[in-house]
Amino acid sequence: MTEHWLLLDIGNTHTVAGVFRSDGARIAEMRFRTDPHCTADEYRVQLRQLFADQLGQSVWSLVERVVLSTVVPALERIVAQASGTLPWISVNSRLQRDFALDLPHPEQLGADRLCNVAGAMQLAPAPLLIVDAGTATTFCLVHPERGYIGGAIVPGLETSWRALQGRAAKLFAVELIRPGNAVGNTTETQIQSGVLQGYEALIEGMADRLLADAGLADATLIATGGCVRLIRLSERFRQEPDLTLLGLLRYGQLNG
Repeated sequence: MTEHWLLLDIGNTHTVAGVFRSDGARIAEMRFRTDPHCTADEYRVQLRQLFADQLGQSVWSLVERVVLSTVVPALERIVAQASGTLPWISVNSRLQRDFALDLPHPEQLGADRLCNVAGAMQLAPAPLLIVDAGTATTFCLVHPERGYIGGAIVPGLETSWRALQGRAAKLFAVELIRPGNAVGNTTETQIQSGVLQGYEALIEGMADRLLADAGLADATLIATGGCVRLIRLSERFRQEPDLTLLGLLRYGQLNG
């Protein structure tokens, strides 16, 4: 029987919430700022209000299950309480999945990265390189035998940008708009070039190094995350903004 599920990808900065049917059909989606201090009652009301226009009814009367990925541990309990009597699962390395974790300490892998791999596996065959540009930018590698083998973590674009502003008093705040030329001729355009085009170069260059060191030159490259909209990656990257939600959906399907 087809059900409606609430999928929650809770990041350090933003939360992406989606209502999907269990067969994969997308019904509604919202993005909002993560508040680690909200109460269960506040969280329940917030989600009901956010989805009201798209759904035409309370999200809590529509959905029959909650599937959660969070890198903010305190919010797992809040979501569980906000869900009331609805069944829910929180993604971790112990759940059923259709890929292997070829790691010495699989329990250390973040739920968001588990979901990204699960989502990517539904879109393209392995080998894969998955880039998620958020508060941190993560790189995940999957070898041809469908095993996650590792990757890299670097500070995210906006995290680096805020650190630069906080530590360099003479660098005024500018709008993060990508310049068409890497050579800036004002302080403003030089900051925009360095932050945005510099980050593009970081992702492209790090992808090359990871693929070379892993021997996965023929991997499919997939990019996701909130900061992808600010930059321009080469055409070799397949952009999938709903990747983490697709992974949450897959975990829900495998862990009924």
